[in-house]
Amino acid sequence: MATWMIRAGRGGVYAKDWVENGYVGIGWDFGGVDIASTSHEQLRGVYEAANPDFSAQKVAFAASQASKFAHTIVAGSTVVTYDPEARVYHIGKITGECVPSPDVDGVTYTRKVDWKRIAPRDRLSMSSRNSLGSLTTIFNISAEVAGELNSAAGKGAGKPEAGIETGDSADDEEARFATYDDGIERIKDRALSLTWEDMEQFVAGLLRTMGYHATVTPKGPDGGRDIVASPDALGLESPRIVVEVKHRKGTIGAPMVRSFLGGLRAGDRGLYVSTGGFSTEARYEAGRATVPVRLLDLDGLIRLYVETYDKADAETRSLLPLTRIWWPA
Repeated sequence: MATWMIRAGRGGVYAKDWVENGYVGIGWDFGGVDIASTSHEQLRGVYEAANPDFSAQKVAFAASQASKFAHTIVAGSTVVTYDPEARVYHIGKITGECVPSPDVDGVTYTRKVDWKRIAPRDRLSMSSRNSLGSLTTIFNISAEVAGELNSAAGKGAGKPEAGIETGDSADDEEARFATYDDGIERIKDRALSLTWEDMEQFVAGLLRTMGYHATVTPKGPDGGRDIVASPDALGLESPRIVVEVKHRKGTIGAPMVRSFLGGLRAGDRGLYVSTGGFSTEARYEAGRATVPVRLLDLDGLIRLYVETYDKADAETRSLLPLTRIWWPA
């Protein structure tokens, strides 16, 4: 059987829910028709009827992708999805047939999955990372990349499953968003190679881009104050933002967030940046804090940087330079 990649929505927003609740889904609107009992040829007409304003390219793409989801991918097939926040590929087995799912957020059809293993993105070669950045929502993973995912997930070496060609050509909108998400992942790969000193300067530069006067504090016991930012150059105006930056692979737990919150003074705002992400307990700790605090993981940090890149100063851009890609309107 082949190994299939199914994207969890734009920016991987549904990945956690898919894994926690054991399913995968698609969001194309076929008017509630049972696509599992509808042929590929019929799917085009059904989708066109449900979306009469869509282009022929968009209709053909949706019908082809839905046909793969409902028919080509069979029970027992290996399926992979990516969680950009945790930077891991989840690997599982399809265990159920395609069913309409009108009550599931963000999707119209789902299939049950037994999620078994995870493969950290950082353990994959650059060529495999690039291969997993295909422009389509559902695509077949090559035998070589499937084997590397298995190795990264800790599975013993073995002959990977053979792949098949998908032959799909993504419509412009789908390709544009897939390209954007893939670009975000490549930028994150590059950001992880920064030194911890450069990462502190990078975060300070991002705050300057957003209109704050940000200063990296001198090294030494800082009590969780790597950067201090304020609306004015003298640091007298509110809100004053106190920033802790942790540039490492491990997640930040609740005790470290609690310690950071304990060091904030009256009137401070807290920003905790962790390139390794945060545990569920850490997010809960921040959510119940009595002072305003924001937890920012690598995915959120880089997406914010991309959105504000045009306003970044030369020093910040030099730490993580980007190239703009133009796309036809």
